[in-house]
Amino acid sequence: MLIQKLMLFSSLFSHLPAARWCLGIAVVSFAAVVSVYKYIDMADMAVFSSLETMYLILTDTMNTVFIYLPLYLFIVSGIMFDNGYGEIGILRFKSRTEWLSVKAAAYVLNTVVFFGIMLLINYVVSSQVFSFSDVWSGDFIGFCVMSGQPASDFAQPPVPTIISACASVFMLYILCGFVNMLVSLVSGRESVGLFVSLALGIAFGVADMVIIPDGFMARLNCCAALLLASAAICAVSGRAVKKKNFAGKKMY
Repeated sequence: MLIQKLMLFSSLFSHLPAARWCLGIAVVSFAAVVSVYKYIDMADMAVFSSLETMYLILTDTMNTVFIYLPLYLFIVSGIMFDNGYGEIGILRFKSRTEWLSVKAAAYVLNTVVFFGIMLLINYVVSSQVFSFSDVWSGDFIGFCVMSGQPASDFAQPPVPTIISACASVFMLYILCGFVNMLVSLVSGRESVGLFVSLALGIAFGVADMVIIPDGFMARLNCCAALLLASAAICAVSGRAVKKKNFAGKKMY
């Protein structure tokens, strides 16, 4: 039993595509530098702290939907095809369900790592230019209120506010990852999974920008809806994997 668990654990971490991650880190770093320079140019109007700048970067739809999301999906889109997509890969596990569970866990693991790296890089780059403060400044709150956000969103200190603001984005990435998993499983093609999951993510990002209101409760409801949708995608994937013909013959 212990050996089996160790094998599953090692299999999970083998789904971290090193080459794609190297490119991903480079792109995230470049995007962080470009975003920080945008707020340097605003310094004559208002000077923000490093955490405030980080918040603005990570809540910018252009960054989260049109830069980070495609990059994230590029990294995870090969998970279904790593270390055995088909008969040989499944035979390493007790069942198809166990095989799919490891794949799903790998998507979650890559999402957590991606967000950890994204947060770290943006903080490091922002802190090189702006000073640290653990409270919101009046200039920052005034800027956000003029942009349409309620002042009540900043009742908590910067760190928990940044985490809560990123929660809906994290859940969106999880949903897109599971859609990628399902479409890749059904179609057997990485490119199809990447295209469909990216189209869904961009559509939701645009809808979020145009339709879904700002505010803590709106983000909380959005997270709940994305969580339910992700669970539904996993359930559909579980049914699909039992019917999938991987190698031209029936498998049990």
